[in-house]
Amino acid sequence: MTFSLRSVQTLAGFIVVLAALQVRAAPAQDVKQLVAACAACHVMSDVPANSVNPIIWGQNAGYVYLQLRDFKRATRASESDAVMHALTQTMTDPQMLAIAEYVSAQPWPKSQNGTTPPTDPLFRRGALVAAYGDCGGCHFNNWQGYSANPRLRGQTPAYLTTTIDEFRSGKRGNSPGMSDFLRIYTAEDIRAIVAYLSSAE
Repeated sequence: MTFSLRSVQTLAGFIVVLAALQVRAAPAQDVKQLVAACAACHVMSDVPANSVNPIIWGQNAGYVYLQLRDFKRATRASESDAVMHALTQTMTDPQMLAIAEYVSAQPWPKSQNGTTPPTDPLFRRGALVAAYGDCGGCHFNNWQGYSANPRLRGQTPAYLTTTIDEFRSGKRGNSPGMSDFLRIYTAEDIRAIVAYLSSAE
């Protein structure tokens, strides 16, 4: 039996998340206090397409937990991550897990701006590139992902562009496999993928 790099990374992510689930979660009242500041940057409705801050509400709990952990450890420490790195320094594991579970239980907000229509050539190219690249192997279930694998469908174009660029340049270092994978694409491929994923229904 053989395993691809992405399947091994997915399995490793699941193991980390399962281990985290053994940690006792923070009380509900504390969680609400902890996430109160999140909405200042991560708006809960009418999200503008030019927001470089990702949609986190409704995102998969395992993924949110892993990002909080990586922010704290500075394994995710690009320029755009400086604020999150600072905010997570005093967070405990139970608090990060509780935040992840709370955030994932919220509805995914709608975008304020129009999306790229399916008839647009850029959308069609993005659909083909994503399919041929087997992006759905990890971000399956109509690009909603699962557990440690994030939802990409409906994410803001600005954030997708920023984080893909950071993966490609090595500035975002908490998933080397994604960095290597994304470097095979051209700038036009990336533009098409972003248009497709941010608009996919």
